[in-house]
Amino acid sequence: MRTLTLALSLLIPLTPMSSHTYAVAQSQTRTAPAKARPFHMTGVVKNSQGKPLAGVRVGADNTVLDGSEVWTTTDAQGRYDLDLSRMPILNSWTAVAHVVVKYGGEQQTLTPEVDNSAPFLGKDGAIRNFTLKITGKSPGGGYYGALFYANLGLSEAGEMPEWGDVEFTLTPAGPLIDGSKGQPIKLRQSQLPFEVPQGRYKVTARSISGKGPIWLKVRGGAYGPEAVLHPTYTAGTGMTLSVDMVHPRR
Repeated sequence: MRTLTLALSLLIPLTPMSSHTYAVAQSQTRTAPAKARPFHMTGVVKNSQGKPLAGVRVGADNTVLDGSEVWTTTDAQGRYDLDLSRMPILNSWTAVAHVVVKYGGEQQTLTPEVDNSAPFLGKDGAIRNFTLKITGKSPGGGYYGALFYANLGLSEAGEMPEWGDVEFTLTPAGPLIDGSKGQPIKLRQSQLPFEVPQGRYKVTARSISGKGPIWLKVRGGAYGPEAVLHPTYTAGTGMTLSVDMVHPRR
């Protein structure tokens, strides 16, 4: 059985950091409306720790008129109120949300998960809340996190570690992609590929049986006792973290 404890304490301040285009509101969130209002989609966007997110782009996608969308952004309490009154009464809508973050020098678009994906009529209105997740399975069958892989290096670089004799330690190299503070994760080779919260990690490896050091490298890098991994998009897989490993020659 996999045992993994991930304590994610969000550290994003009230104003957006240079590496993030959204913020977490630290003030108390007002009580969300208990009943939908006609021609309005309302709700709140939070992260996986329940903190409201400001500046997230939330929209209603029209299911009748192709390409017709209405957008707004969340306020300091992570709340939004989308006015749908300008569209015909029989139109129906689905809720969507996006947040663009700059991480590791690159921009990524994250998709908060809606609590109810069912279409609704504009005349009825709806309450739709979102959660920004960085780990776990997404509704489309993928993952919100990144899959960690470890590959055997080339024989000219060193000796191959024996299968099942490697333990990895992944230590967050700074905040995770949502600005939260991650915790070190220990994984055995037999658990791979393994999904971890999306972020940058410093990775080390050891031989469980004590057969000498294990060195790692990222693609295009050089072997050493540790490697710093950046999440990379891989077609058909999603975000991945990958290293090559060898016993260095003595």
